[in-house]
Amino acid sequence: MNAQLKKALQFGLISGLVIIISWWITQLIFAPAEGEPYDFSQGEFLGYLTMIVALSAVFLGIKNYRDTTLAGVISFKKAFFMGLYIVLVASGIYVVGWMIYYPNFMPDFMDQYSAYQMQEYTKEGMSAAEIAVKQQEMKEWMELYENPLVMAGFTFLEIFPVGLLISAISAVILKKKK
Repeated sequence: MNAQLKKALQFGLISGLVIIISWWITQLIFAPAEGEPYDFSQGEFLGYLTMIVALSAVFLGIKNYRDTTLAGVISFKKAFFMGLYIVLVASGIYVVGWMIYYPNFMPDFMDQYSAYQMQEYTKEGMSAAEIAVKQQEMKEWMELYENPLVMAGFTFLEIFPVGLLISAISAVILKKKK
């Protein structure tokens, strides 16, 4: 196994595990009491914050690869692709983790999320007709989400763009010529 692949697997695994462990911690701390609804008001913020923290392994992985394997020299392209490989591993772990976590620990997630969204639309002052349209759209989306391939695709698209951005930023910061 070449050094680049080895480092990508190592740092991608670290990143993916940080995200999965954060789900467990979040579930322990923020899980609602039996029969109570989930609080989604901070969920999106917490989710993306966790992704950014976990994907800091991209920066660390590129730096480690540059300093230990490439004698401190790396181009933007090589740094970006190293970050991309780490993100692909982390994203794969994220998807597999969600595919296990969702049905076992949050099986009513989509119903809860749909109810939350409808409440938010009401607070925003949408009319009953507008909410009915949104409710139908959500129902169709929920039906799509029942397909494991669609679920995996949506889950991948949650984290991958964030990782791609972090890879690009890290490559700009860490590129170093002789």
